[in-house]
Amino acid sequence: MSVTTEDSTCSDDDYVDIGQLDFDKLRQAFQKSNNKNIVVFDFQEAIERKLEKMVQQNPLRLEFYEKYKKIIEDYNQGKDLQSVQKAFDDLQEFMKGMSKEESCAIFEDLDEETLAIFDLLKKPSLSKKEVEVVKKVAIKTLDTLKKEKLKIERWRESTQVTAQIKTIIFDSLQWLPQEVYFDDEVGERANLVYQHVYSNYPGGDGSVYAQYEANPFC
Repeated sequence: MSVTTEDSTCSDDDYVDIGQLDFDKLRQAFQKSNNKNIVVFDFQEAIERKLEKMVQQNPLRLEFYEKYKKIIEDYNQGKDLQSVQKAFDDLQEFMKGMSKEESCAIFEDLDEETLAIFDLLKKPSLSKKEVEVVKKVAIKTLDTLKKEKLKIERWRESTQVTAQIKTIIFDSLQWLPQEVYFDDEVGERANLVYQHVYSNYPGGDGSVYAQYEANPFC
């Protein structure tokens, strides 16, 4: 899936600080670069790092990976100037979409951790009041788990603790609006939340969120 270039030498003019997300400067750097493939390659590498973080933090963001993969597949079919220009334009729009998605946590007045739980619980056509209830359930569920069970080192190795965590999640989800969440669906959502917690919280207060807070540019 990687973009390859014939000349791996990168001058100062080719370097793009994608972490700053200044799209005007990105376009200027691309236009004046003597090796536009290098700029696209740098752009691609930065997006992959950002994608890895986003998908780890919230599994529902896998759709971003599929869109990204299509851009790179199209680019790799041709390396003329027109295809390089299109790849840059597509990647730029893609990065804007990623930035908008990351801002959803702020828009929903939730942190990234809680937003991931909220996204797993929410469903279309919820009323504003129901959305607020689902948010409270997401907050309460994660808060309850982090206060005790997720502090346990290597909790995933304990059948007893994993069962307790499943119970906590299922019991917390009983507070979802009963008029729109039926019993079978609550069980399904509980399983999704458990799988998310299992994948991202190894124990001892550790999590992928703490990892990226410590090193936001990885």
